[in-house]
Amino acid sequence: MKRRFDRSLAAAAAAGACIVVFSLILFAVARSFRSSIAEMAESGTRVTIVNADGSVFYDTDDATDNHATREEVRQAFARGHSTVLRHSDTLNRDFLYCARTVDGRVVRLAVPYTGVIRSQRLAWAGLCAAVAMGACVIALVFVVTRRLTRRLDEQSKRLEIAAANERFRREFTTNVTHELKSPLTAIQGAVDVLGDGSCLSEEERKDLFGIIHGESARLGSLVGDVLSLAQIEQEEIEHSHDFADVPLAELVDAVAAREQAKANAAHVKIAVVRNDDVHVKGDVGRLEEILENLIDNALRYSGSDRIDVSSAATPTEVTVSVTDFGIGIPAEHIPHIFERFYRVNKSRSRSLGGTGLGLAIVKHLVQLHGGSVSVVSSPGQGTTFSFTLSRLPHPAAPHVATLL
Repeated sequence: MKRRFDRSLAAAAAAGACIVVFSLILFAVARSFRSSIAEMAESGTRVTIVNADGSVFYDTDDATDNHATREEVRQAFARGHSTVLRHSDTLNRDFLYCARTVDGRVVRLAVPYTGVIRSQRLAWAGLCAAVAMGACVIALVFVVTRRLTRRLDEQSKRLEIAAANERFRREFTTNVTHELKSPLTAIQGAVDVLGDGSCLSEEERKDLFGIIHGESARLGSLVGDVLSLAQIEQEEIEHSHDFADVPLAELVDAVAAREQAKANAAHVKIAVVRNDDVHVKGDVGRLEEILENLIDNALRYSGSDRIDVSSAATPTEVTVSVTDFGIGIPAEHIPHIFERFYRVNKSRSRSLGGTGLGLAIVKHLVQLHGGSVSVVSSPGQGTTFSFTLSRLPHPAAPHVATLL
């Protein structure tokens, strides 16, 4: 900020200096012009009255030679007026002659030509200097104004970002508080009942311990997801990630195999329907987390008995998709599906152990890898979550689909 202030001060000083110089130039031009006028008055301006026969009736320099052959005199007698620039043989100087016929005589005014030219040149020089200095001042004012406007715009944007961040922090704090309140209340209630447990049966005690265990696990998952999301966002800001060459086909097969163990309990089949042999630059653990979250999301909420996983490559990128054939997502929820703590069915999501942060984590992890994430869904026909990453220049070969 201090550096910007110094630049503004320097620009203002430069503008002031230009104005001072401009004023001095105008003063010098005016002074020179006035001196030239005085010089003209003192340096031989002549007035001559010539008779019709060319003889001199009056002359300020007491000239007596006949002026009938003078060009300005001849033209004045012929046309009534004349203006001629020529050299005077009498005074051996250049004069500007202005002549006019008055009562049969010619009245002639002779002005030294050097004084006229000097005044004209000074006037033109002054005008050019004024135009040049004016242009410089205008340009300087334009530059200073543009920089000031740009800084004001940047400050306005920073204020808007700060306001948006503050609004996000308030909303995030409110959401986290709300999400923490529910399991903490359940745990506190179970503990209070157990504290006065003299009349409780063994089965009731087990139920209360089950509530404490389940809500504690839910609380742990929520805290873990919040910390994970905060860490991911910090890596996005600091660009502190350390990526390596990752064979994506092997990663897809490995994650699908691990998730199949969870799927078996729900009688769900996970099918790797396409798995192109491509490499990407990324973090293996983070990429696995993306795919695991998408498969877990389908297992929890879709109600589908089958989940298809695929990776399809183009010459420049690869798209990994997780497709279910379950209940689908209503269209009004699609724009908000990747927001923190957003749930399509709030009560059902909590009962199934969801924290509302899984898809938000997916979105930020994909962005961390320079990719994009999307969702396509139709109620009653299923949902497809996809993320796209840039591929490394390794030869692609089709991978045999695997049914797990």
